[in-house]
Amino acid sequence: MEPRIGQRPFPPRGHFWPSHWTVKTKLVVTACIPLLVLIPVVALLVWSAGQAAYTKILISKVRSDLVLAQQEFTDVQENKYDALKAWSESAHLRNLLQRQGGKLNNKDLRVQAEKLGFAYLRLISPTGMVVNSYPARLPYMLGAQIQKSVKFRESGSYTVLLSNAELNDISPELASRAVQAILPTWNASPSSKSAEDRGLVVQVLHPLFSDGNMLGYLEGGLLLNGNLELVDKINDLIYSPNTLLEGSIGTTTIFLEDVRVATTVRRDGESRALGTRVSDVVRQSVLGRGEVWLERAFVVNDWYVAAYAPLLSPEGARIGMFYVGFLEAPYANIKTQLLILFLLAVGAAMVLGAMMVVRLTSGIFYPLRRMNYIMSLQEKGDAAARVGDLRREDEFADLANHFDVLLDQLDARRSELLGLNEELDERVRQRTADLQAVNQKLHQAVEQLLASEKLAAMGQLTAGIAHEFNNPLAIMMGHLDLIRMTLNDPESMKTLRLLDEQVHRMRNIVQKLLQFCRPDEYASYTEEVNVNEVIQDSILFVRSEIETARAQLKLEFNARETVQISKTELQQVMVNLLINATHALEGSFHEQSAVLDEPPLISVETRDMALADGQKAVSIRVQNNGEPIASERLQLIFKMFYTTKHAGKGTGLGLPVSRMLVQRYGGDLQVKSPVVPENAPQFGACFEIVLRCKARPSADILKETGQQILLIEKQLSEGS
Repeated sequence: MEPRIGQRPFPPRGHFWPSHWTVKTKLVVTACIPLLVLIPVVALLVWSAGQAAYTKILISKVRSDLVLAQQEFTDVQENKYDALKAWSESAHLRNLLQRQGGKLNNKDLRVQAEKLGFAYLRLISPTGMVVNSYPARLPYMLGAQIQKSVKFRESGSYTVLLSNAELNDISPELASRAVQAILPTWNASPSSKSAEDRGLVVQVLHPLFSDGNMLGYLEGGLLLNGNLELVDKINDLIYSPNTLLEGSIGTTTIFLEDVRVATTVRRDGESRALGTRVSDVVRQSVLGRGEVWLERAFVVNDWYVAAYAPLLSPEGARIGMFYVGFLEAPYANIKTQLLILFLLAVGAAMVLGAMMVVRLTSGIFYPLRRMNYIMSLQEKGDAAARVGDLRREDEFADLANHFDVLLDQLDARRSELLGLNEELDERVRQRTADLQAVNQKLHQAVEQLLASEKLAAMGQLTAGIAHEFNNPLAIMMGHLDLIRMTLNDPESMKTLRLLDEQVHRMRNIVQKLLQFCRPDEYASYTEEVNVNEVIQDSILFVRSEIETARAQLKLEFNARETVQISKTELQQVMVNLLINATHALEGSFHEQSAVLDEPPLISVETRDMALADGQKAVSIRVQNNGEPIASERLQLIFKMFYTTKHAGKGTGLGLPVSRMLVQRYGGDLQVKSPVVPENAPQFGACFEIVLRCKARPSADILKETGQQILLIEKQLSEGS
């Protein structure tokens, strides 16, 4: 069969095998190609990539642990410096120096050293003389070499290495505490030392002034040798529960050169591995070349994923190391399990490879299989599917051509039927859309009527209560007038004025209660209101709440139109929304801000807009970035008496009353939460008030709703 015009000839499928090969040979070769070559190669590549990713993850984990540990150690140094600085500049110390003639005694230093957590605290004169110290020592002169040290030229906090003689000058007891026996350690570099008597000290230095004269330097020290409390604190911070795999252990160590002087590593399950040494390869890398070690290492008695960093003196010398790490065994077990799963997966892939035999040998009977496949596509609705030109000259190819001709004829008939079906479907869709629109209008009308009935019932009850309050209030006001006429005592008149104010306050509350329950009688008292000015006035009422929540206030006044509404009622709505926004920023906001790195924020935005009926309106948006409102609460927050606030903070009336105040003038109050800014998690809530520039009283809206119901009933009757 010749190729069709415009098509490039291609070899028939299934004819790439040598002609003298048997079918058995073809099947064997087909099976061996994927099973013996492709799958093992791919498996090796995947496993290598997985191993590299696994190692990278562990190294990344221990690197971050090291950064946290170093930061905590730095925080300890800075805290000690800040504490010493605060005491040296305090009014208490100035008064003490004035009373004692510009001197400090050993008792003062002892009390402050214990308070600040220093192992020692001493006062050094500008000439290098130790005037007073704790532990108490006779005044003595520092060595010339020590006086030249950088730690006496600048105030600050440093990690220094002190010789046993220097420690002994400070305190013999401190020198004895620093002594640590060196234990034989596998894989450590050879050493003839049997004990380490030097001390790693966090040394804090700050100048002391009295009446403008420099008395000298206050020097405080924290001995790191044997300081288990410090390493335990750092270790607990980094390796808190559930941060490692079950069975793994996180450890932290401070080294004096290559000797562990403070550690959480256990030597025999109980005692700490103090005095053991680091392996020689780590010592060469960290202390020798000043590198950071980030890989597995043998620590005392087991393999750990470890991170070592050099500990530098003020002069830049490497005087020790800082180490964090976690036990590798649980992670190695995970890797073993993954290897087993991977091998099972490779085995499954080889089984699938065997199935490729069927795929590769399918070319022999390709025309029949192709026709069968096209028939299945036709059954699934693919009318354009055809066998096509097989580039073969045999009975199967002729049969495929006749099959395509039959499909063309069938497709023509199908196209005619589809045209008729589409016309019928369009009519059905149009009718369905009309019915859905009518049903939605009916649902909205029913909701408005139910709300009106509830409001009317509440109005009757509230009006009765208000009437019962007004009568005794009128009697009280009358008797107050009589008492005022008979009394001339200034104190009594002051008391009567206070009673007058409270009675008038109660009458105003009753008046507002009537106003809420009889919206149609009070909604007509409208005025042209500039919403921007009302918002500014409302902020004055809630300024203290905003400051209490430590929130920033962002205002964007873009509205130019005025609206018809009661100014005091709009002010009441705005105050309620702003107070709710401040409450939303309390409590869990600090968890959100930790993620978002943003301060508490309340934004108020106004803008002009047009409603669906073409009328002008103004939109007011009050938004906060606090805790979002749960989806189940969004359906309930406008219900009467529903509240999630603590007792004494909310009654469940603020939002429903605010919504009714806005709706009685034809507006609406809606809520959206969470608000989702770009590239940030979900948080916050946004309340939007829509106010008509020309008010529509609620009575007009209810009248219009009744007309809509009559129209809907008429449409339904016609539709049936």
